[in-house]
Amino acid sequence: MKRIIVLLFIISLFNCTSQFKIENKKTNKGKEKMEYFDIEKYKDWESDTEWNSNEIVKFLKKGNDRVEIYFYKKGIQVRLKNTQNYYSTVKTYSYKNKLLQGVSHEFYAIDIGIYREYDEIGKLGREIDYDKPYKFSIKQLIEKVKKECNVDLEKKIQNTWAKRKVDQNLKKPFYEVSLGSKEIPGQQEYILIDGTTGETLFETIYYTKGDIETMNPFDQYITKLKKEEEEDNSYFKNYKGKNYTKKEWKEFEEEWYKNYKENKDKGFWDDIFKKPGKK
Repeated sequence: MKRIIVLLFIISLFNCTSQFKIENKKTNKGKEKMEYFDIEKYKDWESDTEWNSNEIVKFLKKGNDRVEIYFYKKGIQVRLKNTQNYYSTVKTYSYKNKLLQGVSHEFYAIDIGIYREYDEIGKLGREIDYDKPYKFSIKQLIEKVKKECNVDLEKKIQNTWAKRKVDQNLKKPFYEVSLGSKEIPGQQEYILIDGTTGETLFETIYYTKGDIETMNPFDQYITKLKKEEEEDNSYFKNYKGKNYTKKEWKEFEEEWYKNYKENKDKGFWDDIFKKPGKK
């Protein structure tokens, strides 16, 4: 009996020890995933002389890669980018313990992808999906502009920019694209794209230099919508004693054409076998 008790005690002790080792292994693994800011990571980078570095900000370069390091009172921000495209990654670190606090990604000045925020011990907290309102993706936008305008928005080849927003009044997501003219300095081609369907909604030319002043392109689109709404709801024509607005007349024409299509293919036998009283 004593031998059995001793044996059970040894097995129990072994299980506890094994469990302790497994838990420690998990904890150590979690710590290894934590990211800290380390200036030594950039020791083989050289100063980017296109910008003036000081105690608050450092501009460094290595090949086509560029990094901007900002030392704020509440934290450290590191912006990584490349001279060949318009993508960048922004990381923020705690000033106190240099632990990673947040990671975000940008295309031009557009927040894209998933923003991740970490607490004071490195545990993942809040996440924001910046792409969620846009069923028409950034990649689809790039392909559309490349196909229709022969311009690659990803490459830094000319004066281009892209924005996106959800308009609170229209309650719709939009992409705004501006393409610089190679022939006329200051002239920009503006394209407004539906963020859900990818449809081109509005195009215009505006200027950023010279004496020509043009209204903000998106404001031009809003003005166009208001004018169309006024026209749709104003008197358009009279038909058989009834006044129609442009919108009402369009609906009437569509309904008339629908009825015409449904009835034009009815043949001789349809009329013969039609029940009395049925139209």
